[in-house]
Order: sequence, then C-alpha cells, then structure tokens
Amino acid sequence: MIEELVPTVKHLSGLKNGFDQPIMTFGCSMGAMHAANLFFRRPDIFDTVFAISGLYDSKLFFGDYMDDILYRNSPVNYLSDMPADHPYIQMYNDRKILIVVGQGAWEEPLLASTRWLDDVMKRKGINGRVEYWGYDVAHDWCWWYKMVETYVPQLL
Repeated sequence: MIEELVPTVKHLSGLKNGFDQPIMTFGCSMGAMHAANLFFRRPDIFDTVFAISGLYDSKLFFGDYMDDILYRNSPVNYLSDMPADHPYIQMYNDRKILIVVGQGAWEEPLLASTRWLDDVMKRKGINGRVEYWGYDVAHDWCWWYKMVETYVPQLL
C-alpha cells in the first residue's frame, strides 16, 4: 500500500490537478477502523482521517487476548502507550481528524470504542474532532451518506 498505492494515487492526482495533493483516509464501519489505523500509524503520509461508526480496538472479537499484530492494529492501544513527546502527536495536531458515530441501533459497541478513542486522544493532547450523532442514528448507509454530506465539504 505505502510503496505502490500511495505513489500511484499521488501521481494520478498530480496529473489531474496539477499538483501533489495530500491523501485522506476515509471509511465506514470496518472501513473506519482501517482509515483510522492507516492515519494514526502513518501521519507522515496521510493528512486527514474521516472515520464513521468504527471499532478502534480488538476487544469485541478477541476479548483480552493481545499479540503484536492485534496491538499494531488497535489504535486505542498503541495511542494509549505513545509517549507524550512522540513526534506523531504534533503531526496529528497539524492534520485533520474527524471521528463520527451514531448512538442508535447497532452502534453500541462502536459508540463505546469511539468514546475510548476520544478519551485516549484527549489524554494524549491529540486535537481530533469527535462527533456523536443522535439516538435515532443507526449503523446504516442512509446515515453515513448524511454524515458524508455534512462533513466532507468541511474537510476539503
């Protein structure tokens, strides 16, 4: 991804737009976790993350089990352990972070994980924006479309 996809995206965007553009990671549900994980692991490459209704830890599927692979793919865990003077923290704060979740049907574990990520970011001094939508907002495409319409213009 880093050695082939990112350079290709940058090249194609340069051809289309005439300049090198930053790359946003974006996703809903499982895609939100991947978007957040890519961004938090490589803020030197990605400048924005927009994650909707994601699960940012491995507890739901793996309980208390943790190995190196799970750890490196569980943002709440590796961010919790990040030293306060880690250079990535300043990089995060120089970029755009938007995490959004509903509070309705099928969002409960995702809401808990988002709150955990929100807490970790606050404790680490990471100035991300976390938005909690209403109790009627379910884990569903119709809501994700509304979230995209609401926030993408602000991120571009």
